[in-house]
Amino acid sequence: MKRTWTLLAMFLALAMLVQSIRLFIPMIPGPVNMFLIGSLLNTIMVLSIWQTGSRWAAMIGGLLPFGAFAQGQLPIIWMIPVVAGGNMAFTLWAGAFRQSRLLYLAPVVKTVILYGGTLAVLRLIHLPEAMIAVLLFMMSWPQLVTGTVGIVLARKMSRRIPTFL
Repeated sequence: MKRTWTLLAMFLALAMLVQSIRLFIPMIPGPVNMFLIGSLLNTIMVLSIWQTGSRWAAMIGGLLPFGAFAQGQLPIIWMIPVVAGGNMAFTLWAGAFRQSRLLYLAPVVKTVILYGGTLAVLRLIHLPEAMIAVLLFMMSWPQLVTGTVGIVLARKMSRRIPTFL
């Protein structure tokens, strides 16, 4: 059990480091930033549950939106639970269906949660049209792309790294 917690802490630290790339290399264009960092974070979330076998791995995705909010990448505090829920569902789905073709529905589940949750938040608060458009775009089809890329990268990486448990 101690080994599991150590691995989870390592994956969380790695995810937070990857999430902070945009702070260290600010000249990365916005769309590249979103697709590159999003794909890497999804890879880490998938690897964390595959390597540990622990549902606690979902907490990594649950904590990431706090960092995104602190960095200004998530402009509305009410989006934290929406993104946390999408990330956690994605991670748990990837863990449950690792050996099934249903694995590739994980990005769909995540996107539905993120887009639907964003619509719900937007009904509660008034925002400028431009910000609404950006938020809805960020929580739509790019999530399908980054989630799928994350799964593909995790599959390739898991063949090359030993299973720790």
